[in-house]
Amino acid sequence: MSILKINSAKLGEIEYSENDVVTLCSPLLGFNELNEFLLISNESSYPFIWFQSVENNDICFILVEATKFFTDYEPTIPKREMKVLSIEDIENMKIFSIVVIPEDPTKSTANLRAPLIINLDKKIAKQIILDNDVFPIKRSLFAAT
Repeated sequence: MSILKINSAKLGEIEYSENDVVTLCSPLLGFNELNEFLLISNESSYPFIWFQSVENNDICFILVEATKFFTDYEPTIPKREMKVLSIEDIENMKIFSIVVIPEDPTKSTANLRAPLIINLDKKIAKQIILDNDVFPIKRSLFAAT
């Protein structure tokens, strides 16, 4: 298997193989031309995970597993979306939230209304807009509890 490389604006040179690529079933809102990404995590960045575009070196999102920050976060994923993602066992599924980190990192927020669902086995993903408005688009990661 050949090793591929991209030069991420945020992370520098990244080596990966085709097997590492997560393909979106439909593009992220506002990024219609991007469908292939890499999930990048290491001890120094955990619990934050980089979601680096393979097609555009300048695009890299920050994700978190929402349940690590919000124990009450249990979105209902519609059956049709589970089918689109070929998820038969929820053990193979991860639910991520896209994080916005402003100049003051203590004011970072996670988008709980539009989670990114990833089938880890098949390396396919989709951002899902939840029907119910219980979960906010911007929820503080570090609010006092």
